[in-house]
Amino acid sequence: MTTRRWDIDERQTGIADGSAMDPQVQSLLDTMKRDGWVTEEPEAHLLPHLRRACGEDWTLTTEQLLDDGVYEVTLTPTNENKDIKPIEVHRTAIRLLSAIAEPVFFVRQSEPGVFDCVTGVLDGDPPGFRSHGHLVRLILN
Repeated sequence: MTTRRWDIDERQTGIADGSAMDPQVQSLLDTMKRDGWVTEEPEAHLLPHLRRACGEDWTLTTEQLLDDGVYEVTLTPTNENKDIKPIEVHRTAIRLLSAIAEPVFFVRQSEPGVFDCVTGVLDGDPPGFRSHGHLVRLILN
């Protein structure tokens, strides 16, 4: 494994650890563990926004709510986008998921073309609704 963090990295180390964001991340983790935090009916709350975000570039091929509360959505590119570069797939996933983003928004690429997202409202977040959230797995084939 290389010690570089990206292709032209010469320092091989950063400027700080990530603990400055510990309270925010811990708040998300604590809130996610609340019974009933994941919102029902993602096909009603999220799907219309995702469909609109697809535009003419992507086709929504499947969607299903898994037993663990994860809403899994699979998209395929239109013919014009068949040879999309990996970094563009990543950026596309963020753009698509931003259509359903709420005050807290976390995305991690868990494997090629698979993006796991947590988005929701924590206590005290605007616009003042009760805390709730969504777990979404976006699969770009």
